[in-house]
Amino acid sequence: MTFVTTAWFCICGGIELLVMDGSLVRRGSWRDYTVLAVLTWSGMYLTNWALNFLNYSTRIVFKSSKVVPTMILGTLLQGKRYSTAEYASAGLLVLGISMFCLGDVSVEPNFRIQGVLLITAALFADAATSNYEEKRFFRVPEPVPQAEVIFCSNLLGAAMALLVLVSTGEVAGALEHSHANPSVVPLLSGAAVCGYLSVTFVLLLIKGYGATDTEVVKSLRKVLSVALSFAIYPKPINAKYIIGMAATVGSLVGSHRLKQRKQSRQALALIDPIEPPPAEELSKA
Repeated sequence: MTFVTTAWFCICGGIELLVMDGSLVRRGSWRDYTVLAVLTWSGMYLTNWALNFLNYSTRIVFKSSKVVPTMILGTLLQGKRYSTAEYASAGLLVLGISMFCLGDVSVEPNFRIQGVLLITAALFADAATSNYEEKRFFRVPEPVPQAEVIFCSNLLGAAMALLVLVSTGEVAGALEHSHANPSVVPLLSGAAVCGYLSVTFVLLLIKGYGATDTEVVKSLRKVLSVALSFAIYPKPINAKYIIGMAATVGSLVGSHRLKQRKQSRQALALIDPIEPPPAEELSKA
């Protein structure tokens, strides 16, 4: 799954780069792309691996919580600061995740803690990816096109995924499964192309608004995904799921309102800046 996805991301990125820029001239360094490829591939691989132990709804809720490690790494890597209200909103999101996990324990006989550990590691890899992209490619004097970032990082990521696929002996099982289920690869390819469009928009959001705000937007999208997953993959709905969903939605709504207030204060500061006192008053003082 990781190899096919990264390969299609690379193909789509190359096509967009040729169409938009007319060339494959590279602006970023291979060193930065190697680091980014390791982070991107790790997040994708660990997420796919975690599905062996978590149901899809819980996986989405966990991925929605990426704003938490993004805030942590944003503080450590970029020196960002967040308000008490923002940390409180993140804490409410953690509560929602915890309740979803408890709900899984109640209804899923194959629930194992390995899934929680894997998806948590994937979250930090994804958060590091967003912060690294923002710092090394977009918050620079000459920003790198998002198509180039996707193309180069996934070119290396696909090579890494193929290397792991061959070295672990999974390639034989993958080919056997694809032969027995011929619709899998076309469906996975279609999902990868849709995922590429999503990643393109995400990178544009990071470029324009920053990593933390982007994670809030992505989390709102995932609320709908959680609701749809309950309809597509029916499971017993208990009180823990309801509390977890309520806490998750509450956190996301709170984060959205905090963002609106911050934007309003910034707009007021631009419209009505504080005027310095007249020169004669300063001389009297």
